[in-house]
Amino acid sequence: MLTVAHIRMPENGVFLCRVPPSLALMPGDACLVELDYGMDTGIALDIFGMNENGGTEERTPAFRVVRKQVEEDKTRIGENAVLSEKARQAFLLSVSHEKGHVKLLHTRFSYARDRFFIRYSALFPVDLRRFVGQLQRDFKTHVDLWQVGVRDEAALIGCLGSCGRPVCCCTWQRQFQSVNVRMAKSQEMSLNPVSINGSCGRLKCCLRFEYEQYRAAGEHLPENGSVVTCKEFEDAEGLVVGRDVMRGRLTVRTRDGRFLTVTCDGITVVRAAIRFDEPEREAQDEHTGCEWPEP
Repeated sequence: MLTVAHIRMPENGVFLCRVPPSLALMPGDACLVELDYGMDTGIALDIFGMNENGGTEERTPAFRVVRKQVEEDKTRIGENAVLSEKARQAFLLSVSHEKGHVKLLHTRFSYARDRFFIRYSALFPVDLRRFVGQLQRDFKTHVDLWQVGVRDEAALIGCLGSCGRPVCCCTWQRQFQSVNVRMAKSQEMSLNPVSINGSCGRLKCCLRFEYEQYRAAGEHLPENGSVVTCKEFEDAEGLVVGRDVMRGRLTVRTRDGRFLTVTCDGITVVRAAIRFDEPEREAQDEHTGCEWPEP
């Protein structure tokens, strides 16, 4: 049995790494990992066992945890932060005359300083690769340059969601999930952008969390616009104008103007609502524009 761990990097990416048998690694421990570009720092999220003789679905991780961080490592990380700020200012000076607003979101050196990470956003696609040559010569490192989308920007700098809590992408969420407008409709939400868009301006990630439960619960309920009869009210006939999907209740407007709240077991569908084909854009997953690797 091989011990492996999910390691979160400073950019919020998650890598699967082997853990040496002699290392007592616990979730939350800061550690040094060996990746394809060299040594870097990370935080252990969870540790579990993996069958070394597994099939293609359970391949042995290519990366490994070297050791836990010690005081000397923390000192070096502090030195890297000071050097990173110098490189950041040099890069900002180089791109200051670039057309369009370029915002640097995240810069840092890897542990061994053999790679310098730059994450930036812009109003439109821009190519800043011509500015990295001098940076590489001055700091004797390789520059990893990425233009990220608005969802990554929220994850990197952090912000508050409409719920009043820090957004999921910068706290616990490890990868972006596809979201579309149909998920909001299935949860009986208003399609007002103020309601369904997050702080980043894209559809809220949390629309995905309960979508399957709402979809399964709503399959057996008549759609809004269906004509039904209510057994509890002497077979009164009316139009479905509201649905409480999770409780299995309907709001029915009768011909005499009454509004009745009935359960799905107490109705008979007289005529189902006419369903039109949903626009293709509603079923299309929103482009995440993210770079997070899947764990």
